[in-house]
Amino acid sequence: MIISSYRCHLVTRPASAVVPTSYGAAPRERPHVVVELFDAEGRRGLGESSPLPEFTGETARQVKLVLETEYLPRLLGLEVFNQRKVERMLDCLPGNRSARCAVDVALHDLRGHILGLPLYRLLGGAISDRVSITRPIGVVETSEAVRLACACVEEGFHTIKLKVGVDPAGDLERVRAVREAVGPRVRIRVDANQGYRPSEAVWLVRGLEELDIEYIEQPVPAWDVAGLRRVRSASTVPVAVDESVHTLRDLIRLGEAEAADVVILKLVKAGGITPALRLAHLAEGYGMRCTVVSTFDTQIGAAACLHLALAAGYSGHAHELTVFATQPHLADSAIRVEGGAVVVSEDPGLGVRSIAELRVQEGGGEEARRHIR
Repeated sequence: MIISSYRCHLVTRPASAVVPTSYGAAPRERPHVVVELFDAEGRRGLGESSPLPEFTGETARQVKLVLETEYLPRLLGLEVFNQRKVERMLDCLPGNRSARCAVDVALHDLRGHILGLPLYRLLGGAISDRVSITRPIGVVETSEAVRLACACVEEGFHTIKLKVGVDPAGDLERVRAVREAVGPRVRIRVDANQGYRPSEAVWLVRGLEELDIEYIEQPVPAWDVAGLRRVRSASTVPVAVDESVHTLRDLIRLGEAEAADVVILKLVKAGGITPALRLAHLAEGYGMRCTVVSTFDTQIGAAACLHLALAAGYSGHAHELTVFATQPHLADSAIRVEGGAVVVSEDPGLGVRSIAELRVQEGGGEEARRHIR
């Protein structure tokens, strides 16, 4: 079974969530690069990269260019199940993890279709058929944060992620107001996106201790391992790392420094499901748990995150798969949201048959299949 042809698409859709952060205003539209891989029998695997330029330095147009000129042509003729050979091929161009992600996810989906199995079974199985999901709230006025948080709870979601990182005193006031509004049973996690100096983060986490915060994510710049360790040592609030961890080497450095409690897994950072699983296993060795976060993906990328969350030792805490709750009408999929959780499909592969944009773009021109010659 070989890879015989491919398509590559650049699509844009309204963002699944508009969440202002310490990076600035949130875009109302997001670009997505979608890959289709086909075997000789016509079976298709779908993959996606929805890059975060602030994290990896890659834009969607860069990802599409690398895929079409480097990675995808080299895939033609390769054995679908030869993971090592595929990885060696991808190493022809170092870095480019967002582009690698689209290839890796599409191959996993194609393998699932060939074997007739949902992806999580190929990854080792799961102890549950669902994962709880969060709802995000950006850096907004306190009254608006309270309104949005109460609306999320009314819709049945039990974990809220508050963006912070702009003003420690104002952020603490906002988190306290949300906690008072939603009560003690709702989990709250906060994400600073590198927004604080270590001294500011230490002051904040000491104030957060009494509010029963699940964790604070990336409180200081990604490179500041000493700062992360200082924040972690200052209070009982667990510290999560996102921008700090792209590779196994990054995680080893943080693990040896005892600088984090939680690792945020994003496929565009890691380079796909295969390297993300390696990060998850290493994190387990350091006693860290993992949260899987979909980077404003379509349902294709979010489904890959869902299967990863199931296979990476789902521990009962919520993962971030917003699109299933906000844009269910934009995909043909059996994956559904039920009681604040995403329920996995037993369909083969990712469980996503198509997204609306692919149905529109099917056919010739730039999007025509590239075949083995």
